[in-house]
Amino acid sequence: MPIPLDAGSHIADHLIVILIGFPEQSKTSVLHMCSLFHAFMFAQLWTIYCEQAAAAPALQNQNHTEFSSSAILTGLEFWSRVTPSILQLMAHNKVMVEMVCLHVISLMEALQECNSTIFVKLISMWLPMIQSNLKHLSAGLQLRLQAIQNRVNHQSLQGPAPGALPLALRKWLQCTQFKMAQVEIQSSEAASQFYPM
Repeated sequence: MPIPLDAGSHIADHLIVILIGFPEQSKTSVLHMCSLFHAFMFAQLWTIYCEQAAAAPALQNQNHTEFSSSAILTGLEFWSRVTPSILQLMAHNKVMVEMVCLHVISLMEALQECNSTIFVKLISMWLPMIQSNLKHLSAGLQLRLQAIQNRVNHQSLQGPAPGALPLALRKWLQCTQFKMAQVEIQSSEAASQFYPM
């Protein structure tokens, strides 16, 4: 593993600094404005990294079950440290609420697509966090949130399809690369402005 799981606390600390400083720094430049996108993308990557470590512990010396549990717990601990900063960010104003909710909903959609175990464990915390701010969300975000809830209910009845995980991960990774490239182009001074879908 290129990054040991015990780096999770350092990664969480790094994201907390970005989240707490975002309201002030976002006013200074487009690059700082993009930091929120990158913070949530990094959180998404770390979550999937922990899950993949849990699923493939063949290179570890520990017992498979013990290592798998440890990897999932690392992901959950990461979110227990980062979530208060997200809530603090949402307390600033209505514009910030919608911006943060957009990123959280995008995060939930991506983790749901990957059949994330951590997503299943955290959805009961994330849904009330978003639903308490429902009046500040656009109709489009409310529809996306409803789709997440409908899919959670549907998946709990069916369970994931066999063999769907590698394809879902590949699709997620390609989508992540595209979004990151899109934001890089959008934030460059030479590019003409366009808006992500």
